[in-house]
Amino acid sequence: MQTHFRKKSIFLILLVTALIQNSVAQSIINPFQLGDSLFAAGQYKQALDNFEKNLAIDPRPAPVVYLKLAYLHEQLKQDAAALYYLNRYFEHDPSERVLRKMNELATVHDWTGYELNDFNLLVLLYKQFGPYLVGVLLLLGAYVFVVLLMKKLKHQYILPRHKIVFLFYLLGVGVLINLPENYRVAIVRSPQILLRTDPSAAAPIADAIERGNRLSVLGSYDIWLRVVWNNRFAYVRQSDVWLVE
Repeated sequence: MQTHFRKKSIFLILLVTALIQNSVAQSIINPFQLGDSLFAAGQYKQALDNFEKNLAIDPRPAPVVYLKLAYLHEQLKQDAAALYYLNRYFEHDPSERVLRKMNELATVHDWTGYELNDFNLLVLLYKQFGPYLVGVLLLLGAYVFVVLLMKKLKHQYILPRHKIVFLFYLLGVGVLINLPENYRVAIVRSPQILLRTDPSAAAPIADAIERGNRLSVLGSYDIWLRVVWNNRFAYVRQSDVWLVE
């Protein structure tokens, strides 16, 4: 009972925080207005239907909509879908509180991919401070470039290792900038899916996993996504998962 109250409290805190943030930027035309009224009235099934119908009209709603959808799905015992929308909310408002909520919800079903481990905490830190870090690194790179350019114009000797180090520095910054585009997550939506060793339905089966598990996505090939599962690469049909974007 106490655990249930604590888990529900986390969701309510997240909702209140998001609602306060959303009220500042609320648009005049709100396709989710009816859903908001149904949500406030506790008519969860009708509110859920309205929200998801209007996602087709406004596929990039205010982040609070994702949080409401997650809450509604949890109330209707649809935890896999709840985790999908929590992940979408996390993309807009990364916080340890959201990460812990996802971990608690997944632990009930023994789903993997939501652990509070070093990797997921590192992802959280990157989402929170990545843009600032990239900005600082770009400024530092620009400064070093100007120094090297001035030396070149003055015909001063530049050690080859300095050029090599600067080149690798720029490559590293480039990787950091492109990291969000190359790393995504996906939630298994089908009751059970088969992971393949190659992007083909005829390829050997690597494993079978159930609905709700989260996969790290590192690229795609036609209708297939390249994912990481149990520290190995595998392929899954995109139609079998919710891809968080």
